[in-house]
Amino acid sequence: MKNQKLTGIAGALIFSTLLVSCNQKSYRMPSSLKSSNFDSLMHEMHAQVSKGVKSPAECATKTKHYYNKLFSIKSTDIDFSEFSQYQMQDFVNASFNIRLDLKEKLKDLNSTKELNRDEKECLKGVKDIFRALRYLEDYFIESYYASRPKSKVPRQFSTLNFDGDSPIHFMVNPEYSFSGPADLKSGDIILSRGNAYSSAAIARIGDDDHQFSHLTLVYKDKKTGELFTSEAHIEVGNVAAPFQVHLDQANSRTVVFRHKDAKLAHLAAKEMHERFTKFTKKNEENIPYDFAMDYHDDSQIFCSEVIYHGYKVASSQLNGTEMDIPEFKTTFNPALLSFLQDFGLKVTKENISKFKTFGPGEIQFDSRFDLVAEWRNPDKLKDTRYKDAILSKIFEWMEKEKYEFDPSFGTKLGNDFAWLARRSVISRGIIKFVAGVNLEEKFPLNLGSKQIDLFVVLDQVGEKLYERIAKAEKEAGGILSFNEMFYELESYRKEDAARYIKYIEDKKYNQKLHMQGGRRNGPRRRRSLTRPDFHHLFHN
Repeated sequence: MKNQKLTGIAGALIFSTLLVSCNQKSYRMPSSLKSSNFDSLMHEMHAQVSKGVKSPAECATKTKHYYNKLFSIKSTDIDFSEFSQYQMQDFVNASFNIRLDLKEKLKDLNSTKELNRDEKECLKGVKDIFRALRYLEDYFIESYYASRPKSKVPRQFSTLNFDGDSPIHFMVNPEYSFSGPADLKSGDIILSRGNAYSSAAIARIGDDDHQFSHLTLVYKDKKTGELFTSEAHIEVGNVAAPFQVHLDQANSRTVVFRHKDAKLAHLAAKEMHERFTKFTKKNEENIPYDFAMDYHDDSQIFCSEVIYHGYKVASSQLNGTEMDIPEFKTTFNPALLSFLQDFGLKVTKENISKFKTFGPGEIQFDSRFDLVAEWRNPDKLKDTRYKDAILSKIFEWMEKEKYEFDPSFGTKLGNDFAWLARRSVISRGIIKFVAGVNLEEKFPLNLGSKQIDLFVVLDQVGEKLYERIAKAEKEAGGILSFNEMFYELESYRKEDAARYIKYIEDKKYNQKLHMQGGRRNGPRRRRSLTRPDFHHLFHN
């Protein structure tokens, strides 16, 4: 394995020594790694842990430097044939424990006041390293299952279950005993990732990219022991449902967080469970989903807001003070203003620099909640990896190339009809009878036509970009790194942009020819039109 890769990963571990204290936790170095190419990595890591960093400024500099090293890794830098399956497992466990150490050290970063510039850059560096390490773990997990005999790979992975004899995709904090859903407690928070492009957008919509799009609050009935969830979905609003409904969603990522105060946690879960249940029963509809992501107003609620209000009310009742979650709020890039407004956020040129909300991924960095267990669906890691890369580039093109989504006339016409039809009981009934589609279930009534346009076109553009990455990875014969996927997508953008420019020129030429009576001169003078793959829907 190349030194560039080893140095990059080792550097990613440096922040685990930020503000080192005498009771610092450290992970066990797996013995099997001593015989692998990670031997030098482990020695360098322990040297860095002993040395530490002296300030948030040093943390910011080093995490940025080594994140860039990690990001520059190519798929050819990793020869998975060098690793046994046990070594792959040990690396994933070691990386997971490093992230636990990083989270532990965040308790020393004062969040009771506004962070200064160095502290913000330090925090951003930690978030970047979290994301980079998790993706590296994904690569090992994907490779692990690809190398196993098919007879030993579970046919279907079930959320928060080991699914066989391998723990590589299911990691548990050594401070906790957790083997599956039965070990969940009332007030636990589940951070997950959905499978749609809109989920990928939510995960990466803030200034800091995350790998998660959804939060769920667990409630456990003390009398029956039955598990329920309280959560908000774009399609149906806010619901209290049996826990099995959540499991059936088959998300690609699931992480369990827990507050140490069991009484507070249970009260928070009970508050939201009873609130959703009573509201739905009384009004025969659910509390609407909050597209504005305004966690201060609970007349409409989005997924993270369920957690916020639950713990806010519970802490007020128990302690007389309102708990504010998370410690570090989500901010937004002004370059994405148009997209954010179409999505439904109440941001303007005047307020976007100060607008903050509770992005789902921020719960990872709240020191009051311990990471208990983390589960992945190996069958969906590739899909998630593709969509994360796609949305990262889409947002980058919005920022640097001034791209915007531009639904075609046909798309807008169909979506506007659907939007109007949902507001007519008769129309909804006719559409359900004829087409077998329940629009009320597909899209909520508080979803505007612009939002429908955005979601539909995002899917259309995303699928084109997805096909390009899939083709490139098949040709490469191995897993592409993010850097390689970004390169492929950027090449594709330039190719399709050139087609789009020519398409517009030829279309204008034909229109002009038509205006001048060009058809009488025969079809040979008309230019054939080659439509771009996606630029007619997304361009500058």
